[in-house]
Amino acid sequence: MSQFFSSYPTIRTCVGIASWIPVIIWSLDHGYSINSVSGRSMQPTFNPDSNKLTRDIVLLNRQAAISHKYKRGDVILNGFSAPDDPDKVITKRIIALEGDTVFTLPPYPDKFLRIPNGHCWVEGDDVYHSKDSNTFGPVIRK
Repeated sequence: MSQFFSSYPTIRTCVGIASWIPVIIWSLDHGYSINSVSGRSMQPTFNPDSNKLTRDIVLLNRQAAISHKYKRGDVILNGFSAPDDPDKVITKRIIALEGDTVFTLPPYPDKFLRIPNGHCWVEGDDVYHSKDSNTFGPVIRK
């Protein structure tokens, strides 16, 4: 009998953790997901310390992304795929939307560009370690 009471805090902890399982399942079923961000292209916003082998973890609201009207400055994760590797999902910041004129950086061949309809211009926060629209041009918004 004394063993039961000595393990009571452990039992209480297990029940407390188990009570969150339905909440987590409901959240994942209704449009939330957890993802990690790797790489240096979005420093200092994500992964600010490049010396560590850790990744930032983010909570994504897919329902909000469907009904969201994108604006300049938004960070998109899972909003589009890398044009040169469709299986790779990239994280970038929206710099310009359709109809905007953007000043580009090398290696993009033109000095500035007007963004076509249905596209946006995205860049990483760390310009020197980012493969973004300056490399592959405007991307199609989903």
